[in-house]
Amino acid sequence: MSSRAAQQTAEALESIGQDQDSEGAEYRILGPPGCGKTTNTARQVRRAVEKYGENSVLVTSFSRTAAAELAGRDLPIPASQVGTLHSHCYRALGHPEIAESRVQEWNQANPSMVITQQGKAERMDDGGDDGTGSKDGDHLLGEMSRLRGLMMQRDFWPPAVRHFASKWEDYKSANELLDFTDLIEVCLRDTSMAPGAPSVLFADEAQDLTRMMAALVRRWGQWARHYVVVGDDDQCIFSFTGADPDVLIDPPIPKRNIIVLKQSYRVPVAVHAKAVRWIKAVRRRQEKEYFPRPFPGKVERLAVGTWEHPGDPVLRLLEKHLNEGQSVMFLASCTYQLRPLIKMLRDRGWPFHNPYRRSNGAWNPIRVGKAGTAANRILALLAAHPDMGPDQRRWTRQDVAAWADWLKAEGIMKRGRKKSLHEGDMQQLVTEQDLDQLFTVSALDELLATFDGDRAALLEWWLRRLDSAVQARCEFPVAVAKIHGPEALIEEPRIIVGTIHSVKGGEADVVVMWPDLSQAGAIEYGRAGDSRDSVVRQFYVGMTRARDVLYIGQRATSQAVII
Repeated sequence: MSSRAAQQTAEALESIGQDQDSEGAEYRILGPPGCGKTTNTARQVRRAVEKYGENSVLVTSFSRTAAAELAGRDLPIPASQVGTLHSHCYRALGHPEIAESRVQEWNQANPSMVITQQGKAERMDDGGDDGTGSKDGDHLLGEMSRLRGLMMQRDFWPPAVRHFASKWEDYKSANELLDFTDLIEVCLRDTSMAPGAPSVLFADEAQDLTRMMAALVRRWGQWARHYVVVGDDDQCIFSFTGADPDVLIDPPIPKRNIIVLKQSYRVPVAVHAKAVRWIKAVRRRQEKEYFPRPFPGKVERLAVGTWEHPGDPVLRLLEKHLNEGQSVMFLASCTYQLRPLIKMLRDRGWPFHNPYRRSNGAWNPIRVGKAGTAANRILALLAAHPDMGPDQRRWTRQDVAAWADWLKAEGIMKRGRKKSLHEGDMQQLVTEQDLDQLFTVSALDELLATFDGDRAALLEWWLRRLDSAVQARCEFPVAVAKIHGPEALIEEPRIIVGTIHSVKGGEADVVVMWPDLSQAGAIEYGRAGDSRDSVVRQFYVGMTRARDVLYIGQRATSQAVII
């Protein structure tokens, strides 16, 4: 820890909770990108536990991801006291049934306003615009939730949203349901203190809170000894859900109650300078003293390469940085702007992922861990091949069951033998005689012949004989194993793809960011005021994911920001 970082941590620990004369005092911890906000918050939580006891501290965060990250810091409090604000409200209200989990019934009754059955966090992963258009019900539910979160009077809602809200409320009432926004609204109306009546309340990722959520945090905080609001208004990028950066600006509080974490451990000098100049375009923000990591870094504009046509120069750039042992993150404002890049990576067998949105299968095509994934079946297949070198071993019955289960039976396996794959001792070593009992003579001869060459022959034998229902999902992991070896299926990929919204809180050595907006985003950027500020913050977050180098791609259309 640098001397500056150590000093700011000591100052923060000393000042929070020292105002003994004011119950319910609000403190703010402002953490610019890479300044160790989560680490500092965890430290503050431990200090509060030492002072008030493990059952007297409640920690809430906007997202499940952020809450899980805090919980993973081994906080000395019960697991039930760390969670999203929605989860705490759900507990406080006695675990009511949630309307979003009953969308099938709604959809049957309202075919013109169909809602996709998915969680709230999933709807935010792509920044609210995937280029394909969402169902009318999804849009109306999202807009209604946003307006409610902003605590806007219904008279000012668009007519279509008011019509949807009337029918949605009738549906909830008839079925005794609450929706996600109701959890916050009912707690704000009916509860005075947080579950368990904590002495100290921490609200992490506060820049992503709606006005209603912030009002609830402050209501609960007034009944605590003090409460701590943690975040960075410059990183408020979920305004399309009602997030309000002013939560960290208003109301005014004593300066002694505001702590700024000044030292970035991530952002180098060149990237920091570009990002700080860029964010100053926001009209109203909390000014902060903010220092870069003591490393020069680099910001470059790609001579060629757009999101529509990444091209070989981008691939060569990627290969250069991977060969230097660096991680590379590709960012875009919308999901559809990543599709050409993903196709290029898949065509060339480059493993990639998004560790911050593991539920997105398009961004995480290789999944190792569960026995039934394509990658695990391929690893089981390759286990006995000479290319495995010192890791080569004989197949077990479990290995054969894994890779043979997806094979077409006709002409490959003897009649009725596929059912026997999962019978007997699965750890028993398999002999050639065992294989002879499973496979037809021609299929077994072809299989054994593949062991005379490299692993590509074995993988091609397997891929061509897969059942058509699973063949497509296996093509990419097979390509990865052929080109980069089986270890590429096990090691965490060093290529990250995602929207800027999806990687908030993440980082990579190298960031390649496309500057284009969707049509809706371009309209927002063209407006003065909050809409434009929201887009500025989005690209600020994208820039500050870089530890070493930031590359800005060429614009593909006129709908792009000029960085």
